[in-house]
Amino acid sequence: MKTRIIVAAIGIPLLLLIIFFAPLFVFGCLVGAICACSAYELLRCVGVREKRLTIYSAAWAAAVPVITSLSSAIIIAPLIFLLFAVVFCELMLSFRRETPVSFETVTAVLFAGAVMPLLLSALVRLGLRQHGAVYMLLPFVAAFSSDSGAYFIGISMGKHRLAPKLSPKKSIEGSVGGFICAIVAMLIYGLVLQAVGYRVNLPVLAVYGFLGSLACQLGDLSFSAVKRLYGIKDYGNLLPGHGGALDRFDSMHFT
Repeated sequence: MKTRIIVAAIGIPLLLLIIFFAPLFVFGCLVGAICACSAYELLRCVGVREKRLTIYSAAWAAAVPVITSLSSAIIIAPLIFLLFAVVFCELMLSFRRETPVSFETVTAVLFAGAVMPLLLSALVRLGLRQHGAVYMLLPFVAAFSSDSGAYFIGISMGKHRLAPKLSPKKSIEGSVGGFICAIVAMLIYGLVLQAVGYRVNLPVLAVYGFLGSLACQLGDLSFSAVKRLYGIKDYGNLLPGHGGALDRFDSMHFT
């Protein structure tokens, strides 16, 4: 717990500095690094052994949010098509070996290198809007408050298991706590924005809080399901107390 809090105490202020004061390209690079680490962790989890395919996937995953931050979204579709072409060429060429690349490997590489970064780079696309930093912070407020609320309320009050075979520690009480904390945090965020001069619709922000928590919990459970399928506890150990990049940002892919 102590390590988890220390990492959050360092990471959250750094994230705020990057969102509000750094160029969008810097944030794109940060998201790109998260995408690359997440792609690597997912492929290691599912047992992809081909190093070239892992490199392709991680490189493409990093490139999508970085290119998006440069307002070059038109390049994303050709970039992803190129990844498909390269990976399927690798599949065809692998028939020269005794054991060709499996289709499961192909789909995992494409999911990690194309689908996941497209989802997470939505954070960067928000930054392209007017007052982008304000919008970029919204998913983080929803996800982090939902995660924290579910965690602490689940520990203190959780009695009824939410999905015992999928995620034994999660409880119905924790899930409800996640919804409540996300809504409250979003309303507080709205009041802060009002105090500094922004026009804010608080009922809409409450809806965002509810939907953000719903997406957050679905993302968390979805990537937990993958871990259970392959019998691992964490995707990695990049962030002490949190696990790997994908353990920390799994819910953000949906949010």
